[in-house]
Amino acid sequence: MKKSSIEIISIGTELLKGRIVNTNGAEISRTLMMNGFPTSRHTVVSDEPAQLKAAFIESMKRSQVVITTGGLGPTCDDLTRPIAAALFDSDFYLDETILKDLQKRYGPNVISLEDQATQPKNAIILKNDLGTAPGLIFHNEKNTLILMPGVSKEMRAILQSQVIPYLLKNFTQEHYDRRHLHFFNLSETLIDPSMRELQRQFPGIEFGIYPSHGIVSVEAMVRGKNKDLSEQLSEACQSLKTRFIDHYFESENGKIEEEIHRIFIENHLTLSLAESCTGGSIASRLTQKAGASAFFLGSLVCYSNEMKHEILRVPKDILSQYGAVSEQTVLSMVTGLLKVTQSDFGLAVSGVAGPTGGTERTPVGTVWVGVGKKGAKPFAKCLHATGNREMVIEYTVNCALGILRNAVLG
Repeated sequence: MKKSSIEIISIGTELLKGRIVNTNGAEISRTLMMNGFPTSRHTVVSDEPAQLKAAFIESMKRSQVVITTGGLGPTCDDLTRPIAAALFDSDFYLDETILKDLQKRYGPNVISLEDQATQPKNAIILKNDLGTAPGLIFHNEKNTLILMPGVSKEMRAILQSQVIPYLLKNFTQEHYDRRHLHFFNLSETLIDPSMRELQRQFPGIEFGIYPSHGIVSVEAMVRGKNKDLSEQLSEACQSLKTRFIDHYFESENGKIEEEIHRIFIENHLTLSLAESCTGGSIASRLTQKAGASAFFLGSLVCYSNEMKHEILRVPKDILSQYGAVSEQTVLSMVTGLLKVTQSDFGLAVSGVAGPTGGTERTPVGTVWVGVGKKGAKPFAKCLHATGNREMVIEYTVNCALGILRNAVLG
């Protein structure tokens, strides 16, 4: 078996125009890395034939394995298949098995199905159960070219079920021991000195830091199979976790709502929300994951002062004296929320997301978060977010859920 060098080519003029975000490239790289196949380069290229052909040739000069996504459909701008076939000197034939399967799924009168069933003779066919365009693998003594559809769900299914098994069978994996640590409401500038110290202490460990709005993720990794290095990796990760334990949370993909799900379900607790500046974004994040109904009762989006008073029973004198964005208001919001919903825990947020509405006393990015537990005194914390409105809201969602997490766990 051979060690592979792998490049990814994402195909589509719409990617270069910015009409579609290239999520496929990231997902392919992530899946490859999880299986021991690191990616050396990403390329995005238009559907224009000359550019597409040149990209294939250049990538195959550099890398043994080239994986593409896009351009396999039946429309006039889908040219990946014939260009790849020409590079591997392959004629085409009508695959009756593919045609019958497509006709069974889509009916006998769809004109494009015969085109989609016409495949290169020299390619391995990758069955596509979710769409019309099969994937393809071309191979010679120098290169392996793997073509997958651009539709994400089709690409994902083919990648997992057929491409990864092919790579595992024909190429040598690189072994990594990788750990991921996630922290909320912690800036990368605060965690970076500790990482540098750990790098000096454990030179065999590779560290990476990946900040987003309200979340910082750290990857620590050692290459190869080495018991001593793996033990050092465990020690380093535990050290970093201990230093920032008040900001730490556990999640496979770095989403703090995953841990909220787990904590509430395991402890048979219920949760309700009162959202102002986030406008339902916290509820949206919680309900994107299946199983939220086991603990999440709902969210009251009380954006105006009138709604805060009428639904959450925030006293008018508190709103007039302290304002909607204040410790007093958010504490009253969460208290009213618990009375209305009778949930075990309540989370309330009120802030200035911007770009307007800020004052010298309460600038844009100021957000108060209130947490209440049934039968206990609520508490509030103030956040100071930066960036545009979208960034402030995302920061608030992540940090508010982190504050809630700590409150539930004590």
